[in-house]
Amino acid sequence: MRVRKWSWYPPTPRAITSAGTLAAGDFARIARELLDAVRAAPPVDAAYLSLHGDMSAEGEGDPEGFLLQEVRRVLEVRVRMLSDGELRNESHGADSHAGDTAVLQAGGYTIVTTSHAVSLFDRSLFLSHGQDPRHFDLVVVKSPHCQPRFYKEGAALYLNVDAPGSTSANLQSLGHTVCARPLFPLDEDVPFTPTAQVFRRSSEPAPAKRRAIE
Repeated sequence: MRVRKWSWYPPTPRAITSAGTLAAGDFARIARELLDAVRAAPPVDAAYLSLHGDMSAEGEGDPEGFLLQEVRRVLEVRVRMLSDGELRNESHGADSHAGDTAVLQAGGYTIVTTSHAVSLFDRSLFLSHGQDPRHFDLVVVKSPHCQPRFYKEGAALYLNVDAPGSTSANLQSLGHTVCARPLFPLDEDVPFTPTAQVFRRSSEPAPAKRRAIE
């Protein structure tokens, strides 16, 4: 597998304490310096803007939306689709709500952006926006719960990456010691005898509870 080298071009970091509305001249300068830095950078595959989401500036109703819009224009990002993000999961039929969603095209990259987080254990988000993972050269999925039929089956190469950390799906790597043993999946060859436990609703009314009054 060929490993691609990435280079990072930080354009213009800016930070400010909470001090109310940004003056029109200051915002114009920030926007100008940001866009000039993006134009001066060599050809890039992606641009990441870490925006707070609550910026206020004189004369601009949505300062951060303006910055995003102008950066897209410089990078020639094309909006291919807009939707309300309402979709039905192909795995179990439940509804998901991704909020306002856009499909963007930037060179050879197709980007599906959502307003709300949704689970990616199946292909519902992509299929509902005209993007079939089977038609892409590379698919990266951050979920240990995907059924093989959604991504693994039919793939020319499948790599399962188990990154270290407290959320690893490999429970044996987490170092649990305070628990009854043997315990699956911490131990191998743990016997399992399935038994059914039946719960019935009692036909007799439950006795009334007495309250003590002090």
